[in-house]
Amino acid sequence: MTLCLSFALLAAILLTPGCGGGGGVEKEEAELAEFTVREILVPREGERNFVAVWMRRSSGTGDISVEALAQRIWKWEGGVLSEIDLEEYRRLVGTHEGERNTWTYGEHSVTVMEYDPEKGEAVVEVGSLYGPMTGAGIRYFLRREGGRWKKVSEQTVWMSRAGRVRGCAA
Repeated sequence: MTLCLSFALLAAILLTPGCGGGGGVEKEEAELAEFTVREILVPREGERNFVAVWMRRSSGTGDISVEALAQRIWKWEGGVLSEIDLEEYRRLVGTHEGERNTWTYGEHSVTVMEYDPEKGEAVVEVGSLYGPMTGAGIRYFLRREGGRWKKVSEQTVWMSRAGRVRGCAA
């Protein structure tokens, strides 16, 4: 049931119109994904271990698995961010913490929803899951200023309130 819920939430995030969904991976989208992980997720999560998957946009209902969509995968553990492979990702997301019904590693999907290279603007959505019924989707509005990406604003677009979600209003 937990796995079904995770895939259902992931599908809801990925099945909206936007960038990606076939074709080559753009260098700029790779920069956006890495910026989001390093400059938004790492500070937001603090000491909590997590995995983050940069996912290309889904092209339809049969195209929603991490295996099909993942471009890069990172692990934040012990204050160190490192890139990992799909096998290690699967191992880490299968670990749970005792009776609190939370996962040892928070799971984040990073998807570039919109990107306008001429304006230097982008919308990146992060879907975060902390347990079977605890998570949130936040859209970050980014702008390139002085050659670097900056977070302009953010908007929560979905939330599961079965437990406390870090980074979201209760």
